[in-house]
Amino acid sequence: MLSIKTEYNIPRECFNDVIGLMKETNPVDNIIPSDLYRTKKLVSKLGLTATKIDCCINGCMLYYKDDAAEVIYRSCNAPRFKQNSGKQRRPKKDEPYSRLFYLPIIPRLQRLYASMSSAGHMRWHKEKIAKSDVLSHPSDAEAWKYFDRVHPSFAAEPRNIRLGLCTDGFTPYSQTATPYSC
Repeated sequence: MLSIKTEYNIPRECFNDVIGLMKETNPVDNIIPSDLYRTKKLVSKLGLTATKIDCCINGCMLYYKDDAAEVIYRSCNAPRFKQNSGKQRRPKKDEPYSRLFYLPIIPRLQRLYASMSSAGHMRWHKEKIAKSDVLSHPSDAEAWKYFDRVHPSFAAEPRNIRLGLCTDGFTPYSQTATPYSC
């Protein structure tokens, strides 16, 4: 339900109503949380946290670590926060123009290995070696085999993970230049 809420930008009230309907239509002793707050509280026990990091509106810096207290970026002089209109009774919290959500990868990978159903998929590259010359997995490619030869201690452990970087649509040059995409 949280995934659907995020995908379709469902408002909190709508989410709570759908959860309420699910609770009503299921047996009385069900364990469905009664609202968004309790749903998030239940999911938070998984330990898959996200860190919110404010960004410059021009995309030139993150307000993180040493720069976390900055209000205006030194290079482009862009403000960090939106202006509050003075018409509220209580002043609102400062709202950043842009925000990045950092999702630490290590707890997510640990969860993949903790599940019996996904742990086998995480070791597939080592346990299901292809017999033919057909490329059915990146582990069948020459680049993977070369990496295994150069780093034999890393390749020996089947639980070691190789991460790939996908840059679909990334433009290394200015946005105004001729359209070029990696």
